[in-house]
Amino acid sequence: MICYINISSMLNLTFKFIIFVFFLSIVQADIVAELQDDNALTTSETVSEDMTHMTYFIKELEVLTGTLQKKDFITSLDVLDKIRERIQFQQHQIMSSFFPKSYDEWILKKQVDVVENELADTDYGVIFTRSYSNKKGHSIEINIVNAEELIRDYNDLFTNPSLVKGMGNTHIVDQKGYKAIETIFDDVKHYEQNIVLSNTVIMTFIAIGIDGVDILNEFIKIVDIKAIDSYLN
Repeated sequence: MICYINISSMLNLTFKFIIFVFFLSIVQADIVAELQDDNALTTSETVSEDMTHMTYFIKELEVLTGTLQKKDFITSLDVLDKIRERIQFQQHQIMSSFFPKSYDEWILKKQVDVVENELADTDYGVIFTRSYSNKKGHSIEINIVNAEELIRDYNDLFTNPSLVKGMGNTHIVDQKGYKAIETIFDDVKHYEQNIVLSNTVIMTFIAIGIDGVDILNEFIKIVDIKAIDSYLN
């Protein structure tokens, strides 16, 4: 009798366990299916978002393909110039997002005044420029450039900081974890910081007319240097 009851109980427990596993497998399958759908949607959305910028180039690229097939190289070069301008404009839009439009008393200079610099020719090392001014006539200018040779010189100074001691108004400073060379000319109110982002890219801040380097340091704090570094590298 006892043996029958135990066997019956075991069968009953086994049956319940099978039902539980079956139910769990159904739930897991539904969860996996939902996750796959979500992942597929997310991937689709990501691809869509990543490719939206191509709408600015598709027409020109189609024209370029046609002119190259016809060996119309003069027109091809004109189209390449247009594509280049669009690429520079898109890069300018992205880079601008890392800087404030205004900060405290500092206002971004009108684009008509600086557009030629902001969309500068990267063949000459200039990646991006930005200029601010205040009502007192003071200015802060930012330049991001390819300057591999200059950076090598700076790295020598970082390795041998004693070399900087004999350079008067020049110091090695830290800006948000990045090494920088700071130059101060209080007599003419000229302050400069060259922040090394990588082995090839340097970001220069030049302030003229301000009352002390602390004002420049406060301004630098609001610039997303890490985002700039990540984007460029």
